Amino acid sequence: MATPRNELLDSLESKVKELISLNEERRVENETLVKNLRKCEEELSVARLSEKSWRDKYQHLLIAKTISASEEDSKKTIARLSKLEREIEKCIALLNE
Repeated sequence: MATPRNELLDSLESKVKELISLNEERRVENETLVKNLRKCEEELSVARLSEKSWRDKYQHLLIAKTISASEEDSKKTIARLSKLEREIEKCIALLNE
């Protein structure tokens, strides 16, 4: 018959093995999650670049439309060109800092 001390040691040993096993499972899970996170961050970066590209193209289309607009739209044209001028001036100011 096993002594209470041996039973305690056996119980402790089995619990430690279980903890080691759980730790290994969590480590593997964590590595998988880190890989997935990196993949998602890369996809997000690509999507942001794509969005920026599409926004730039849209702005170019708006500018082209504004410049080729009829005289009725001349006020809108002037307003958009003024906005672009202000944005350029802000960029220049940032570069000079």
